[in-house]
Amino acid sequence: MTVQDRFLIAYESRHYEDADWGAQADRWTASFYTAADTTVFGTAVITRVVPGVTPNPREVFEADPGLLDRIPRVIFTEDGGLVPELAKMRPSLLLLLESVHVTDDWRGKGVGMRLAVAALRQLAVSGTVAVCYPAPIHDHGPDEPCSYESDDPEIRRPDEEAVAKLQKAWERQGFAQFDQAVYIMALV
Repeated sequence: MTVQDRFLIAYESRHYEDADWGAQADRWTASFYTAADTTVFGTAVITRVVPGVTPNPREVFEADPGLLDRIPRVIFTEDGGLVPELAKMRPSLLLLLESVHVTDDWRGKGVGMRLAVAALRQLAVSGTVAVCYPAPIHDHGPDEPCSYESDDPEIRRPDEEAVAKLQKAWERQGFAQFDQAVYIMALV
């Protein structure tokens, strides 16, 4: 990378139409590129939830979970409220980091993670809490078993090692373990 290469982030959002355009969570995609080369080399998908406004986010995510299968079960109660420990923080906004992906050339350099945190900070307002689940993204079909869920420790071990490394890396960014390997960070 040369001195004139600067990282840039472009945002795209998907809002779900309803009576007030606010009843469902909206998803944002932050795309990463450099000023010298406008080819996108990575993305972060961020779901925005306004506590008390988005009706029962847990129910919404059960219908359309994306990659957020664990996070909603950990941070929302059955009726869509915040679990007590998170409610104590009184967040005005939750930014759920659904995924971070960078191309092979950029993988392992921490660039995707730092840019994802920068993207979260740009979307934050006062009182925002960011939430993530540090784990590798798996490309498998709905009927194929996830290697992390395998009973065979030799199949599971690489995923467990990757999770441990990712957890430490997210901790260096300021995230702290919340519950069931879900991490949170107050942004503003």
